[in-house]
Amino acid sequence: MARSTDGAALRQALLQLLEADPPQEERLLADLERRQEEGQPLYSAALYLLTHLQFPEAEARRHWRRILAHRDLLRMTLGRDVGLRVALLDYFVNVSKELRNPKVIEISIYERTARSAVTDGLTGLFNHAYFVQALRREVQRSRRHGLTVSLALFDIDDFKKVNDTLGHLEGDKVLMKAASLIHDSLREIDVAARYGGEEFAVILPETGREGAFVVADRIRARIGEHFRRRKDGPRVTVSGGVAAFPGDAGGVEDLIRRSDEGLYRSKADGKNQVTLVDGERRRNPRVPASHHVLLRGRTVRQAAARTKNVSEGGLLLNLKQSVPVGSPVSLVIRPRGGGAPLGLKGEVVRVAPAGEGAGYDLGIRLAADPNQAAVVFRRLTGAGA
Repeated sequence: MARSTDGAALRQALLQLLEADPPQEERLLADLERRQEEGQPLYSAALYLLTHLQFPEAEARRHWRRILAHRDLLRMTLGRDVGLRVALLDYFVNVSKELRNPKVIEISIYERTARSAVTDGLTGLFNHAYFVQALRREVQRSRRHGLTVSLALFDIDDFKKVNDTLGHLEGDKVLMKAASLIHDSLREIDVAARYGGEEFAVILPETGREGAFVVADRIRARIGEHFRRRKDGPRVTVSGGVAAFPGDAGGVEDLIRRSDEGLYRSKADGKNQVTLVDGERRRNPRVPASHHVLLRGRTVRQAAARTKNVSEGGLLLNLKQSVPVGSPVSLVIRPRGGGAPLGLKGEVVRVAPAGEGAGYDLGIRLAADPNQAAVVFRRLTGAGA
């Protein structure tokens, strides 16, 4: 059994032994004994898989030894080896009486049921909730052992056009195929998830930023090539952003934000590309800032919005309605500290739901020369004041 890096990996390793045909119980026992000093909750994990009973590790170890002794007693009484599972069931029902009404079920069936709670029903990838848990676990492990974990975020370019022109059924097919191509491009230890809508996330444990960029760009190229070869379907491309912990971010939320910055830049620079965030990007960071904004465009006559953060190249706004990516917009910003309003022009390069009842977040690339952009940035953040 390979050394596990966390509870999920240990669980999978134990499942492989338990589901082997024939069951590799003796190997399981030997591996447990050999690895009990490594600090992993081996006995409690094994008993939970077999009985769904939860014990502290020390108590689980005591139960395990009593189960082995009970198995030997049954062997001598019956003149045959009843096996680990029968001995375990008889022990918990008739000896310790931890189980009163046990239900027999195949482990594989139970695992499929449990997995359905953490997977996306359409794509089969992990869902957003599991992604957050997995990323938090990998960041903690990387911090503890001095490792690097990278995160890649992907967004299908112009996906709304696919739904609008070909229908949601075709859009679902695009999502499923893109998810399949992402999954097939990864290692067993990597985690692929549907981040939301047409967005996907990939966690790459023990992978540096440059290596993660290679993986992400390979995924981008494979998706583009697959849909380019299709004669009867839409031409689909994806954009991506990559960042790594600890080099680019100090924690989970920061890592997601930094990867999203790379994705934002890929969209702003023409789409169908992957951007690796770098040091230069951090020297011009996005700064949280809240200012009232009036936004106008082809698809919106006038809408009230509020800035969430600003940089020298763009703004992140929150407003109630969505505005199509690529839309040119005019902005009138009223700085929070007073002073004359700022009139600016820009382009919508990213749209994402901000959460239930919270409207939409719009990434706006400003159409301004560098000197004007620097002045706007100082006005809105107070930098250099």
